[in-house]
Amino acid sequence: MNELSKEILIRRAKFLSVIRKFFEESGYLEIDTPCLKLVPSMEPYLDPFLVHSPSKKEKGYLITSPEYSLKEVLSKGLEKIYEITHTFRSGEEGSPFHSAEFLMLEFYAIGMKLEDLMDFCVELLERLNRDFHPFGFDRTQVRRFTVQEVLKEYAQCGISHSELDRVISERKLSQIPAGQRSYEDSFFLVFLNLVEAHLPKGYTFLYRYPPELAALSKIESGFANRFELYCGNLELGNAFEELTDPLEQVARFRSEQELRKNLGKEVFSIDGGLERALKEGIPDACGISIGLDRLLLTVLGGSSLREMSPYYGAF
Repeated sequence: MNELSKEILIRRAKFLSVIRKFFEESGYLEIDTPCLKLVPSMEPYLDPFLVHSPSKKEKGYLITSPEYSLKEVLSKGLEKIYEITHTFRSGEEGSPFHSAEFLMLEFYAIGMKLEDLMDFCVELLERLNRDFHPFGFDRTQVRRFTVQEVLKEYAQCGISHSELDRVISERKLSQIPAGQRSYEDSFFLVFLNLVEAHLPKGYTFLYRYPPELAALSKIESGFANRFELYCGNLELGNAFEELTDPLEQVARFRSEQELRKNLGKEVFSIDGGLERALKEGIPDACGISIGLDRLLLTVLGGSSLREMSPYYGAF
């Protein structure tokens, strides 16, 4: 915290003020949800912090995302909601773009489609360029690519498991036999090594993900209805057309529990509040989470969260 300049502290305050004003003017209601919960996110590759009282009679987990809580709010009939909250992920230190604690913007809109959500994100960037800090943002230079397109361009392969494994073998990306790798393992070996690092400068949306990477998004026409927002090769946001079918969602949670077990990680219970909300009915909606410290970094042109974040290097 002491490493941050007075100027950056003032700029962070202005940055958050402009974002809140943008959402208020767009008809969104700011929501406040718990950072400490009994049941954390189910995400197999994220590890939450466990906290407990001195007596150890009380314990809980710091949230990796407010997603579950905000989806409970959607079931109450609110149509446009957002939250700016502190989130926590273990093992996120050691990189200029990761910190164990970070500030997340997450918002949802009933009836919105992914294309509309992309447009809304562009509007947010335009507002930051106008009212916060001019950083040369031009909406005509924002790119939108399917995952298939970037795999073909940068890895010279298709999206199938066999195509991914072929490239892994040719480029010697792993010594693990193909038969022992899941689709997700193979995809990220190729994507992280051959695609992400070569994404163009500026802001890019990647969409139409393979169904194996659907997470909490709907699957339509053989693809997951989700996108990720990048600035260069830095991931800023992750968006879904939200899965609202309670049976399908619970089935995916069961699969994630099994995966956590196979990875040797703690297996968490299904969040009862979210399960009730799904059964009561969550309308069709789109939502996105955006790392605000990273977004600020791209707007101000820094090279490390150390320059922008009061949370960087806390451990």
